[in-house]
Parts: sequence; C-alpha cells; structure tokens
Amino acid sequence: MNRTTALYEAPGPVARRRQRIFSALSAIAVLGVLATIALRLGSSGQFEAQKWAIFWHWGTAKFLFDGLVSTIQAALCSALAAFVLALPLALGRLSPRKWVRMVAGTYVELFRAVPLLLLILFMVIELPALGFDWPALGFLVVAMALHHSALTAEVMRAGILSLPRGQQEAALALGMRPWQAMLHVVLPQALRNMLPALISSLLAIVQDTSLGYVIPYDELLHRSQDISSFAPESLLQAAFIVTVMYGGVSAALLYLKRRISRVPKHGRVAAEEEPKRRESGQEGGAVIPSGDSKRA
Repeated sequence: MNRTTALYEAPGPVARRRQRIFSALSAIAVLGVLATIALRLGSSGQFEAQKWAIFWHWGTAKFLFDGLVSTIQAALCSALAAFVLALPLALGRLSPRKWVRMVAGTYVELFRAVPLLLLILFMVIELPALGFDWPALGFLVVAMALHHSALTAEVMRAGILSLPRGQQEAALALGMRPWQAMLHVVLPQALRNMLPALISSLLAIVQDTSLGYVIPYDELLHRSQDISSFAPESLLQAAFIVTVMYGGVSAALLYLKRRISRVPKHGRVAAEEEPKRRESGQEGGAVIPSGDSKRA
C-alpha cells in the first residue's frame, strides 16, 4: 500500500542512493574515530590485564550490581511519584478555572526552571534543618519527583491536546459531565498515545539518578567512584563498565518504547482501513465476488 505524508515526499532512487553513500561514509568515519581512540588507549596501556583484573572478582561485580539495583530503585520511585503528580498538574493547566491554571502553571514553570542538581543540594542542605531526617534515597526521590513531574505534566498536557476535540464533544453530547468525559473517554486514549513519551521520561529519570552521587547516594556512578578510589589505575575501566551498564538499561527502555509505539500506529491504520474493506467487499483481506455471494 502506497502511503504519503504531508511533511515530506518519499525519496526517489537518486536520493536513496545518496543517503546510502552518506550513511556508509558516516559509518566509516565513526569506525575510524573509534579505531583511533582504541589505538591511543592501547598505546597508553589501558588494555593491560592488571587494570581489568579487579572487575573479574565476584565481590566487585556484586558491588556494581547492587549499585545498579539502587539506581533502578531510585528511578522507579521517582518515576512513580513524578507521574502521579504530573497528571493532576496537566489537568490543572487545562482547567477552565483561571486560578487553577495559574497554580499549576506556576508549579510547572518553577520546577522546570530550577536545575535538578541545585534542587537536590537544596533538599540535602535545607530539609534536615527543618527536621526532615530522611535517608539519601528520600532526598533524591523528592527532588527528582518535583523536577520531573513538571516536565512530565507538559508531556501529558500535550498528549491530551493532541486528541481531536470531537472525542470530548461526543462524550458531552451523550450526557457525560466534563470530568466523566475526561476520565472515561479522553484520558484512556491520550495515555495510550503518550506511552512512548512517558518511557522517554523514564529514561531521562534513570539517567538523572547519577546526580545522586553528590548526596551521596549509593547508586551506580557513586560505586564506580568508590572502585576508582580503591584502584586508581582502573579509573577508565570503571567508567567504561558503568557506561555499558547504563547503556543496557537505556537500550531495554528504548526497545520497549519502539514496541509500544508500533501498537497505536497499527491500530489506527487498521481502523482507517476497515471502512474501505467493507466498501470494497473485503473481509479478512479476501474479496468476495458478487456472483459467489449470490449463489451462497
């Protein structure tokens, strides 16, 4: 089936050939840079076995794995709190009442503007003076929830506004109240469309947990620094292994995002093609001839 888009035209044979050439040249350039870096590292002795020996011990592997578990724990707690706060903030910014929009908008603009690192430091320095004697995880989760709830609220607001207005108008025409239309009609569709963006927000939260080293919170980056202080000759190796571990978590979330982003698209395509099938006499991809249908 030939599909067109309003944003750009499908590339022709010459453009596709040019894209393949540029992609090949880019890949060669990247491989050349990586090879140069590897040669420089090899000449400085970074691939020597003694610098990697500490990571072959079970204690070191468990130490880093526990840091990864702490990172995921902080990310999940922060994401849960941020998403719970973001939904009423998004609805507040869409409220017909002006004072509700002002309160929600002030919260969103304030915590979007404050850098997350400064917010974490503020939590650690000021809250204990007010009597909040929390563990390091609590300070990190509160700071990240405040910051990322403001960011996620804008994602949810955009997802709600992306739906056609006819959805809510049809629900109101059926006798639903505005909050019922939002709860039963608009939000289920909007949340389904927002899932890829929400997973991107979760990925950003996982990456921002690395700022917990300033508390200090025993997350993955902080534990790699502990290993580097114990074995200074393995500083680069510890950074490489931690990068690979972060990359594994990011790759899993990106894979989940791609899988989820395909479901609504296929659902929309099927919904758009269903009336065409009925008009053309197709059912399940097969055309029923008129003569056969009369004999049946």
